[in-house]
Amino acid sequence: MVAGRSPEMHAFWRAVFDNDHPVEVEVGSGTGTFLLAAAQHFPAVNFFGIERSYSRAMRLQAVAAAQRLGNARVVAADAACAVSTLIPADSVRAYHVYFPDPWWKRRHHRRRFFTPAFAAALDRTLVPGGRVYVATDVHDMFVLMQRALSAGAAFTPDPHASPVRLGATAFERKGLARGATITDAVFVKTVSVGPPRLRHTSSAAPITPAESPS
Repeated sequence: MVAGRSPEMHAFWRAVFDNDHPVEVEVGSGTGTFLLAAAQHFPAVNFFGIERSYSRAMRLQAVAAAQRLGNARVVAADAACAVSTLIPADSVRAYHVYFPDPWWKRRHHRRRFFTPAFAAALDRTLVPGGRVYVATDVHDMFVLMQRALSAGAAFTPDPHASPVRLGATAFERKGLARGATITDAVFVKTVSVGPPRLRHTSSAAPITPAESPS
């Protein structure tokens, strides 16, 4: 998680969480491996999950409620739309984007949400110094994310940091089981610190489509 204090809580987030804690957003919460663990381990941070599947989002919100995680919320929405139109400017401390759907077929590539426009929306909604944590087991996806975040001057990779994931997601476990390489990096808004730090969890192997949620 990002260290330090955040600016005054935006009224939007105060209405959502009923507190003044900093907010971190997960894009593509899937089965909630990261969101639930993070909410449990960091009670002084609010975690907002965006999941495009309505049924998954509702199940995850029900689990969070059953576990009495008052600092976790989930919305069923398209990530690009939610970040661009729903989330207020300068109000998020960090984004977590772990193992996004690669949309393997060429005709589906247009569904990939990591574009320069999405990166600009992240820039708009992050506080100064805010971070974007990314991880994937698909090399082409990492290149896509890196290019999108590097397209403008808003983000700089931090070579000394890596995403704080409190256990492997379902998608990550499937990747490791087939011998894939897990690559992650951290990008910081308006901070210049050098090339990205890449963490290779295992040796690479031929990548095959995986349809499991994160």
